[in-house]
Amino acid sequence: MLHAMAIITYLLPAVALASTALAQCSNSATTTITASADASALASCTTYSGSVAIPTDLTDPTDSNGHNALSVSGVEKITGNLTVTNAVNLASLTFNDLKSIGGFELGALTVLSTLSFPQLASLTSLNFTALAALQDLSFGDTGVPQANSILITNTGLSSLMGLTNLQQVTTFNINNNPSLQNISLQVTNIQGALNIEANDGYVSGLQTSFPKLETAKNMTFRNCSSVMLPALANVTQDLGFYGNTMQSFAAPNLTTTGGLIFVDNTDLTNISLPELTSVNASYQIANNTMLKQINGFQKLAIIGGALDFNGNFTDVALPALTQVKGAFNMQSSGTLDCSAFDTYNTNKVIKGNYVCKGSLSKPGGANTKPSSAAATSSSAAQPLNVNIPTAMGGTSILAGLLQLLL
Repeated sequence: MLHAMAIITYLLPAVALASTALAQCSNSATTTITASADASALASCTTYSGSVAIPTDLTDPTDSNGHNALSVSGVEKITGNLTVTNAVNLASLTFNDLKSIGGFELGALTVLSTLSFPQLASLTSLNFTALAALQDLSFGDTGVPQANSILITNTGLSSLMGLTNLQQVTTFNINNNPSLQNISLQVTNIQGALNIEANDGYVSGLQTSFPKLETAKNMTFRNCSSVMLPALANVTQDLGFYGNTMQSFAAPNLTTTGGLIFVDNTDLTNISLPELTSVNASYQIANNTMLKQINGFQKLAIIGGALDFNGNFTDVALPALTQVKGAFNMQSSGTLDCSAFDTYNTNKVIKGNYVCKGSLSKPGGANTKPSSAAATSSSAAQPLNVNIPTAMGGTSILAGLLQLLL
């Protein structure tokens, strides 16, 4: 009996040590690391159940510039978030063994130039903001295959290496990264919003390629020199292009979209969507100054909202159109034949208000009156309306006008 009690007594310290280690690897509150020494508490944890934060007041020794370097080894998984914000002197951050994180947030790290996570292969969300000195991402060899959300804004990144194998994402927002010249992702489905704008401020615009993307919810492209979507088949909400420098756009497999918008793409000369059959919301083409022909929509049958075209185009062809549920506005400064659309209006293909005019000095969008038309573009002859007040001798003046016409 005494022997058994001795064994139990002997085991108690070991159990206590194990409990202490377990407590170190789990924390309902956020663990704060202010120096590399603090990180040693994570070194014995293969998995750390909780969140980790690195605050402003790092106490590690600084280099001659007053900059800090922080390195953490051992821990392979952080179930919560890793957050590093406002550590203005942090120049280098390394997690040598980390493979998985919940949320990964870096913000306002003005001198951070080295970010090394060589094993990282999984994260829930990524939020990188105001990282002016960061030029490269060093993630695992295979990169991150999926994430709920990606936000990268106001960084010095020149590429998105580490995310190039991303296959599934809910929201993807890349904006205001002036050194970023190319985005090419293997993603097949974007369940939420994709927003790419104001990148590559030094050249002509960002080159963007999604070679495997088939479905998306909402997509917005701004300031891009090219947008490649060869596999795209369906967009449930809007597909919008604003202020891009691309010369052409083609989506050979796109069949349906919510709204479709091309605005202020000043170099755009050609749009080709040969399989598109329905635009389920509004369809807008406006102020694309080089776009003279709009004829790449040979199968488009249904527009669920309004059609709103304005610019200086001279040729518009929508031969398969069977229904426009909203208003129809087509205004151009170029010579435009509206006879086909006049017929659509007569046959009630167009359900809303109808405007189609060319040779305008100021073509406008929906709900604007065509101004200063040199000649109407409708195939039907327009009546001559002369409104002369009787007080001015309307009968005699009208007779004089008739003599001039004869």
